[in-house]
Amino acid sequence: CRQVEGASLHLTSYADRYTEIPRLNRLKFIAKVCPQLRVQALELAIDHVKTTYNVKLYDELYKSLSSEMGQRRTEDRDEASTSTGRGRRTVAYDTFWVEDNTIESSLMLQELDAELNFKKSNSGVANVRRILEEIGDYHEKSGNLQTAVKFYARARRYCTSSDNVINMFRNLIRVSIYMANWWQVLTYVDEAKQYAFGFENLAQEVPARLSCAAGLANLGLKIYKSAAQNFLQTSIGRYDYEKIVAPEDVCFYAGLCALATFDRERLQLEAINSEVFKPFFQLAPKMWNTMAKFYEGQFECCKVLLREIENQVRVDVYLAPHVDKLYQMILARMPPEVSKRVRRDSRNKNN
Repeated sequence: CRQVEGASLHLTSYADRYTEIPRLNRLKFIAKVCPQLRVQALELAIDHVKTTYNVKLYDELYKSLSSEMGQRRTEDRDEASTSTGRGRRTVAYDTFWVEDNTIESSLMLQELDAELNFKKSNSGVANVRRILEEIGDYHEKSGNLQTAVKFYARARRYCTSSDNVINMFRNLIRVSIYMANWWQVLTYVDEAKQYAFGFENLAQEVPARLSCAAGLANLGLKIYKSAAQNFLQTSIGRYDYEKIVAPEDVCFYAGLCALATFDRERLQLEAINSEVFKPFFQLAPKMWNTMAKFYEGQFECCKVLLREIENQVRVDVYLAPHVDKLYQMILARMPPEVSKRVRRDSRNKNN
């Protein structure tokens, strides 16, 4: 992904939108693509990883931070700048946390394994399912995502209600998103929908709750029209992926994918005038305005707005890999003279 210079992002507030693995993934990505925020992003990630059992990731983050700080001291030993990280003292390696966390993590896994064996022999299926989910949670918190998937999947045979089954699918979808295993996300979404259709109380609610996950998967697979469709079907009242993808994020995902793939009539009907998606656009009115200007044929204004949101979308871990392609597709739909001018201005901006 392209490096982002001059990003105007209050990183602490941004990180607070997310929890657990999503927060870590986003901070790691920002550290990778935004030199200006690299030190702060790594420091925030190190603070947050210490709420997990993921010692391996702690070591990786600390190594990256130490390397960056060392490089900056070499470049300029005298300059001090809180915005770049120069002049900061390197965070000390927390040996106590590493040792204590390793011991605690090992003991917890032993206890969970012992409890699982006991419950299988002496308890009902509901208790077995609960322990399997807890072991899945443990491995998720430890960064062992493939193992977490195995334990969440094993809980299926011990589900005693439709809610149990849907919760199992949600666990599988969530961890598959963390792994960017997009085809698997779509498979679990489809299976969950098929299951829900057998229950009147779930047939409408479950698909709506899973539309954001389906949108993310299609975005990851570069199926942009399907991504736009799924994102725009997301209802704010049934939205529960906010800790992975904040509602304002969904707005940019939906808006850019729709601009790149929808014809004008569909753009107006399903995006600009959508009552279902309107609460999302109210969180990011600049994205709505961008679509409106495009629909009205005010391409110069649309161009300016696309420029204004570019740095913001380029620091998003899920959207950034697609920004160049989506912008190219959007520009290709503008009159040739506008398109050429935008490309020229973009080149000048990055030189």
